Amino acid sequence: MENNTELIAALENRLSEWNTSLCETEELFSQLASNLPQVFWIWNIRDNAFHYINPAWEKMTGRSVARGDKLEKFFEAVHPDDVQRVIHEADKLPHGGLDHDYRLLLSDNTVRWVHSRTFPVKDSTGVYQIVGIMDDITHRKDAERRLQQLAHYDALTSLPNRTLFYESLRKIIKQAETTQRIISVLFLDIDNFKNINDTFGHALGDELLRQFSLRLLECLRIRDMIARLGGDEFGCILITPDGSSDAGVVASKIREALRRPFALQGHQVHVTASIGISVYPTDSLDADTLVKNGDTAMYRSKKAGRDTYRFFTSEMNAWAIKRLDQENALRKALDRNEFVLHYQPKMELSRGRITGVEALIRWNRPGQGFVPPLEFISILEQTGLINRVGAWVIDSACRQIAEWRNSGIGEIPISVNVSGRQFSHSTLNRDVIRATQENGVDPEMLEFELQTERALRENSIDFDLLELELTESSLMTHAKKTIGILRRLKALGIRISIDDFGTGYSSLAYLKRFPIDVLKIDRSFIRDITTNPADAAITTAIIGMAHSLDVKVVAEGVETVEQFNFLRLQGCDEIQGYYLARPLPAIEISRLLLGGSKLLKPAQSLIS
Repeated sequence: MENNTELIAALENRLSEWNTSLCETEELFSQLASNLPQVFWIWNIRDNAFHYINPAWEKMTGRSVARGDKLEKFFEAVHPDDVQRVIHEADKLPHGGLDHDYRLLLSDNTVRWVHSRTFPVKDSTGVYQIVGIMDDITHRKDAERRLQQLAHYDALTSLPNRTLFYESLRKIIKQAETTQRIISVLFLDIDNFKNINDTFGHALGDELLRQFSLRLLECLRIRDMIARLGGDEFGCILITPDGSSDAGVVASKIREALRRPFALQGHQVHVTASIGISVYPTDSLDADTLVKNGDTAMYRSKKAGRDTYRFFTSEMNAWAIKRLDQENALRKALDRNEFVLHYQPKMELSRGRITGVEALIRWNRPGQGFVPPLEFISILEQTGLINRVGAWVIDSACRQIAEWRNSGIGEIPISVNVSGRQFSHSTLNRDVIRATQENGVDPEMLEFELQTERALRENSIDFDLLELELTESSLMTHAKKTIGILRRLKALGIRISIDDFGTGYSSLAYLKRFPIDVLKIDRSFIRDITTNPADAAITTAIIGMAHSLDVKVVAEGVETVEQFNFLRLQGCDEIQGYYLARPLPAIEISRLLLGGSKLLKPAQSLIS
């Protein structure tokens, strides 16, 4: 019995020693784990609960996870963009350790990058616990990002550098091999940049490069790329689905953007650029040769006198040279009085009288005669010259209204085509008010025709995406400003009409949202109304719909008596086209109105 007592006492002493040792071990673990700078945690697989997580977690995240909390509590701190990936990877924990990076969203909404490593703990039945260590690697990630920035971006302009330019070009070419897209590469070199550096110093030279890069960015779409290749050389990569001629349009846009002087600490500095263009796959199938060819084309621009652009291929050069010649001539045309207005009458069908005329611009280029409008209107718009020329058209139309009135012919209303770009131009209202007041013309004698397709383009809707993006928001991108301008013009008494109706997907929205007076049915519907049932049905529907909205309808491109009779039977308000008269100079319109021509016989009612 005595022996048993001694044995029990010995066992109690041993257990006490073990408990003391265990307590000391637990205390040592707690102190070690609590003082670790890394987050340390133990998760039990069997009850899906944390058995331990050290204070570094709450210190790092501002969030608490207690003993017994489930894994979902931990996931609450993971960044929303990373949480699904982390959850998916956590499913693999029972099968082995993990070593991964992800972001945490802290309680103050700041973001920290962490590196997490996990280790499985096994017993005789298998893995039953997961031990994890987490390090804050935000500073390392920031350093990596800065190194990436230094390796791929220009420190002065923050544009991609030559390395990233080449990498992107190779990648885009690889994609184009399957998509069959055309890629255009532009190389730009600032003309006489050395002189600017020598005159103003390197500090202002660097400032010019920064401003120059921002000016280039204004000319490109988001999907295009621009890089600083070194010194005063820049490169652009363009996806040109409509052909390489699009690159010429962009080059002209860049040249136009450079017309504005650069402000360098009180100095107004004017610069130009020489541009070379090479095209994939026409000029080369690989990036290195494409770059070399673009560089060659750029030096051709230098030799051609600078402030111009050249393509690498002779065929495209011929097109570019012709376009540049037209652009340069157009810049001088207004000052040289080479633009003239011709007028095409419109007739009211119900009473058979002329209601007014449409002003149509013509360019009488010396040595070449009249240039077709399709060859120069787009250049006016792309270069921004349309604003000056448009103001001239408004002024000329007002002067013509006054001349006809003063000569005794009568009050002849004139409609003037105004591009979408003019509607976004801040001086349009002033142009109209000045022109009407200076000529003593009632504003009601002017009518603006908002070109549907041009208005869509100026509202940033790509034609190839229009059908997909036919929403109120896409149509109204700049509509608030446009509506404001239209309403101010309406307040003057000016009528507003939509030209080429039916050619744009959003025409109905225009009728609903803009203060429209007149709708002009596009000639493409009128051409076959007597032979094509579909065109006849569309035209009839447009007339009925417009009348239900109290909008007047004008049919354009009427050329035959059959078309005339059909439109009259359908209740169309007015017609315009060769059936009545071709566009004529003002003096011939005056003679016809005064002379009572059979073709314009209804005009007699205006003179009586």
